[in-house]
Amino acid sequence: MTFENRIPGPGDFAGYVYRLRWHLGAVILLFAIFMAMGFVVATAYPAFTESTISGFKEEVGPLKEMSPLGLTLAIFENNAIKCFLTVVLGLALGIAPIIFIIANGFVIGIVVGATFVKTGILYVIVGIVPHGVVEMPMVLISAAIGLKLGTDMMRAILSATGSVFKIDALTKLDSGAKYIWKDLREALLVFIFWIAPLLLIAAFLETFVTGTLLYLLTA
Repeated sequence: MTFENRIPGPGDFAGYVYRLRWHLGAVILLFAIFMAMGFVVATAYPAFTESTISGFKEEVGPLKEMSPLGLTLAIFENNAIKCFLTVVLGLALGIAPIIFIIANGFVIGIVVGATFVKTGILYVIVGIVPHGVVEMPMVLISAAIGLKLGTDMMRAILSATGSVFKIDALTKLDSGAKYIWKDLREALLVFIFWIAPLLLIAAFLETFVTGTLLYLLTA
């Protein structure tokens, strides 16, 4: 069942994610591998970890001056833009979502490892779980969508080039373009009506729930 011409409901979203299961599985595996690598680097190379964390703190420093509402919107904007670009740039043979998920996994692994060493597992859980249970699935699904669009594009190109000296070459190229456009419309509808709103909820939770819990934990 497709929904490229209507707003996707909960069943549509669940079905769409199910159709992404192989791409999503690949993304989760890649994320887990590089997160584990980041964790190992954080515990084995403290000097490198300290410089990485310092750079990260400088990058997010201006956010501390914002109001809670402004911080929520800034977090949402950052995550939404990155996830959107991961989806649409996935058309370039799926390279962007792969880079995105590798970088995210590695950086999160470093942050988790450094935090674990300094403050323990409780601080890690409190700092990630409240908003991460909503945010991370949306990040992973966005990468999976981009990866699927990339593999669809690659399949269309290979199908067309394989028929370049045949009569049906243009027909296959046109068919592939229509299939990709249909997939892209569905992806954008899912992003607009599901991923973006859930990223906004995650940003709210990060500001008002995760932030409050961390404050109470360290007070």
